[in-house]
Amino acid sequence: MLRTVLAIAIAGLIFVAVSATAQAAPVAQLPAGVTANLGYLTDVAWRRCWWDSWGRRHCRRCWRDSWGRVRCR
Repeated sequence: MLRTVLAIAIAGLIFVAVSATAQAAPVAQLPAGVTANLGYLTDVAWRRCWWDSWGRRHCRRCWRDSWGRVRCR
């Protein structure tokens, strides 16, 4: 019993010491040259295409929603 209490106390002290010293670093701003040309960033999407029995091609635009599921329209 004494060992368990001692182990919990030591674990608590370590947790307090680590959480007190570990802080998030401030976010540094990007240089103007990097943020000037962000036009190449586009919405990630693709097309799913298939042919029906009469030879016509059908395409849908697909993407992943915020939960990771594939959505097509």
